[in-house]
Amino acid sequence: MRCPFCHSDNDKVLDSRSAQAGYRVRRKRVCQECGRRFVTMEHIEALNVRVVKSDETREPFDREKIRRGIERACSKRSVPSETIEATVQSIEAAIYAEFDFEIPAEKIGEVVLRFLATVDEVAYIRFASVYREFSDAKDFLRIISVLDKSREESREPIATSKSPSVSGTSVPSERSRATATKASGGDSGNNKSPDKEKRSKLKKKSRAAGERS
Repeated sequence: MRCPFCHSDNDKVLDSRSAQAGYRVRRKRVCQECGRRFVTMEHIEALNVRVVKSDETREPFDREKIRRGIERACSKRSVPSETIEATVQSIEAAIYAEFDFEIPAEKIGEVVLRFLATVDEVAYIRFASVYREFSDAKDFLRIISVLDKSREESREPIATSKSPSVSGTSVPSERSRATATKASGGDSGNNKSPDKEKRSKLKKKSRAAGERS
């Protein structure tokens, strides 16, 4: 690698680190002639996929256009730059995996929307409004309904208990109440209290003593 200062090709690598989720390698170098340090970035050169536009013209695929579009959609949103870069990397990898030589321009927009929906919903709506050329409020309502539907489908069903409850306290069922009543000897109104039993016994004893006298 030639030194950007003295243009000598005699340099030494001091440090190498993976960058951008492993898609690039950052190398710190020092020139052996002038002693100046500089940094180089290596990345994989993928196949030259061409984009087919609506007028049938073709141009090379440009990842920076995708980045700029996502950055505009995420403007004033709390989306870190690392997340934007990772999203661009995922979109680029998906395009190269699905298409070998040519890709229609509208397909790129669909791939971007697919990944952007998991990043930020407002950014998703912004990008969709430009990509699909929204003309009135109904277009926005339709895209919002799509987001709501996908959100509802992703929710898990809430487990419910078989016995109803009030304020967190379980209400006993009819069978459990009947079982408890049977175990206690029936209705409480049919049970005699200990005081009544004592008084009846005393009456019987006094009646028997009077008869003997």
